[in-house]
Amino acid sequence: MGSGIFALGTRAMLANQAMLDTTSHNISNVNTPGYSRQQVELETEGGMFTGAGFFGRGVKVSTVTRSTNEFLIRENNNNLSASSADQARLDKLTQLEKSLPTGESGLGYAAQQVLNAFVDVANQPQDMSARQVVLARAQDWVSRVNTSAKQLDDLQAGTVSDMQTTVASINRLTQQIAASNQAIASVQGVGHDANDLLDQRDQLVKQLSQLVQVNTVEADDGSLNVFMGGGQLLVLSNNAQTLSVVRDPVDSTLGRIALQTGGTNRILDTSQITGGALKGLVQFQDNDIAATRKDLNAFVSQFATALNQQQSLGVDSTGALQTNFDAAGNPVGTPIFLNPGSANTISLNLTQPKGLAAASPLVASIDPANTGTASVESLTMARALPQGTAIDAATSLPTTGTTLSVVFEASVSDPTQLTYRFVDSTGIPYKDVTPARTWTPGTAINDADPAFIPSGQLFDLQISGVPRAGDKITIARTAYPASNNGNAQAFLALRDKALVTLDGTSYATVTDAYSQMIGNLGVAVQGGKTAADISSALAKTSEQTLTSTTGVNLDEEAARLIQYQQSYQAAAKVLQIAQSLFDTLLQTARG
Repeated sequence: MGSGIFALGTRAMLANQAMLDTTSHNISNVNTPGYSRQQVELETEGGMFTGAGFFGRGVKVSTVTRSTNEFLIRENNNNLSASSADQARLDKLTQLEKSLPTGESGLGYAAQQVLNAFVDVANQPQDMSARQVVLARAQDWVSRVNTSAKQLDDLQAGTVSDMQTTVASINRLTQQIAASNQAIASVQGVGHDANDLLDQRDQLVKQLSQLVQVNTVEADDGSLNVFMGGGQLLVLSNNAQTLSVVRDPVDSTLGRIALQTGGTNRILDTSQITGGALKGLVQFQDNDIAATRKDLNAFVSQFATALNQQQSLGVDSTGALQTNFDAAGNPVGTPIFLNPGSANTISLNLTQPKGLAAASPLVASIDPANTGTASVESLTMARALPQGTAIDAATSLPTTGTTLSVVFEASVSDPTQLTYRFVDSTGIPYKDVTPARTWTPGTAINDADPAFIPSGQLFDLQISGVPRAGDKITIARTAYPASNNGNAQAFLALRDKALVTLDGTSYATVTDAYSQMIGNLGVAVQGGKTAADISSALAKTSEQTLTSTTGVNLDEEAARLIQYQQSYQAAAKVLQIAQSLFDTLLQTARG
């Protein structure tokens, strides 16, 4: 009996010692990231048969298990992936927002200031200082555009750099997971789980999920195969694939995720990157920064084109015709537009104020012999007057000359209705205008002829009042371009014109267009913040749920310590009693 009770007590002490050790291990790792609470699994030692029946032989330690829940782990990792993607995108969006300043620092305000500067030029076209102000405003706008473009370029370069850093971390983690697989598989055959190794591997997978969303499949040998959310294999047993960041074959400023296989890089489809910080960076690069760059391209190129076109419709202070923005007279040089991969710069080529085309090449005047009340309201150029040609040639009249006249006549079919036709300086009518055009009050007079337009419309003439039959309006080359403000007035009119389209369908003024750009970016930032807040809350909730299931609770562990201490003391008491009984037997045997 003594030997039996000794064995029972010894086993009980060993079992309780194991539980005390495990509880101490739990308490020690209460703050260890990824640690799962462990517990000793006990089972009854097989009974011993005697003639009087089966006698129990005590307890034995079956194994040590860890508290885990694969469903909660997977859900938590997926939520972490979504939160990391949203946060990475939001961080970049916050930086992107700073590239398009608002208020008086914005590009819309600067563009409006360029046009506003033409007020003084229109009032005093001979004032070179007023013209210089226009050039200064244009240079300020150009500088702001180039600053915003550089910020976009720097942000794009920084995004690619972050992608490279993220991919390097992914490769490091997949290699560590592969090493953990080998270590776990090597002890799998002993019949017990390597709890601490499994915790370490789960922690590595959790860290990997924050960089890129992954799915895992456990193999028979205990190793974990890891796949990207889109299905690309990353870890197979103890082998890890290597990712890299390469340049987009079409646009070298963009980064693409590639898999290194056989010494070559195979670019992965972006649909295979379904979560993690890597997804946030790729999404920002391909969607957000691309959309902002597209809007900026449209804004800059269309506004510059409008200035280009208006400059080409006028003449400078010497009367020289302008055809585009060049050193001879362009307010804004022909830009290299802000397309991805381009130089992303525009420049101001005009340096001389006299080169600003403030004058109109043509002027209209009322014939002194007119009997009606018609007066010239405006003459607007529809296209540039060709270099070195007479007005007649520009409008395809059959003869040469220096003037062109609009002659009003009574309609043949309705004497109360006026018609008009064009005649050259010799009085020869424009033969292709047959019949003469009907004049409608409030409608501009133009030289476009539906039947014969070899060079296109040249001008629009707007008159006020009512002409009479026989009245004539003469159109001639501007005699004193230095004092003419016709084209400066046209520049001013651009302030209220819809010059820019950002969505391909609707146009807006430069200020409204820039406001729309800011609004679009603001919506993206706000949407990114909302998504980041929601996904972060989900990630925290799932983390708390997982921790409540697998984490260490100090109160519970303290209670278990007391419980196991009492059990250990009771087992020790059994051994003490067994020793006392054994001593009594020895004394009895000695007599």
